[in-house]
Amino acid sequence: MTTPNVATEQGNKAALRGVTRGGANAYFEGIDPAILVNAAATTSGILNLSVPLTGATTFSISGTGGNSATLTGTATGSQVSNLIAALAAGPLSGQTFYVNNGGANYLNDTITTIIVPSGAVLTVISGTGGSVPTITAVAITGTNGEAITYPNYVGTPNAVPTWVDDATVHTYQVGYAGQYTGGPLLNGSGTLVQAQVRQIQTNVSETQQYAGYQATYSGNLTQTGQKRTYRQQS
Repeated sequence: MTTPNVATEQGNKAALRGVTRGGANAYFEGIDPAILVNAAATTSGILNLSVPLTGATTFSISGTGGNSATLTGTATGSQVSNLIAALAAGPLSGQTFYVNNGGANYLNDTITTIIVPSGAVLTVISGTGGSVPTITAVAITGTNGEAITYPNYVGTPNAVPTWVDDATVHTYQVGYAGQYTGGPLLNGSGTLVQAQVRQIQTNVSETQQYAGYQATYSGNLTQTGQKRTYRQQS
């Protein structure tokens, strides 16, 4: 399946790649990619906590879960693990959330992405002794933006996605049975189109399925080779 690579689609995918700290895949390691996509399509489902280099000695975060969390933003202040524990104990108490810190240890001079449930709220309510951190939302934009950006993630039958339709390539137009349909190829002057391609996910179950596909494909190649050998011998 290919979809138009419109500006809205590409802009949304770039935004989601940004919060995963690079790479072609729009997901956090260890969670279903649909969680990230669906969170981006809800109001304030993905929140970026940005702690400046000259971070506040102390700052507090409040949320819908209850008590506020008090943290430090200096170079030897709160670790990301402290943030997770503090959110679970207070602002996001009783709620499932995900944190991606891009491998950072301390909050100082980092952007930490937090996926929160629909309707959850996080706010920096105070800070002393330096630049106060900020929390901003990351969202998919455009009318029906989620369906345009990730058409395989939404609509009927709403299956959990097993493909990342995040990469595009430039290719010559190809029609039935691989026939080239895009005009003359002389000196590489044929008509190029931009097409969307899928990349298989490699979690355990899908890796096993992929291995099975490879075995079948290899077997077909072997059989074809044997037929060719037979024809050559005859």
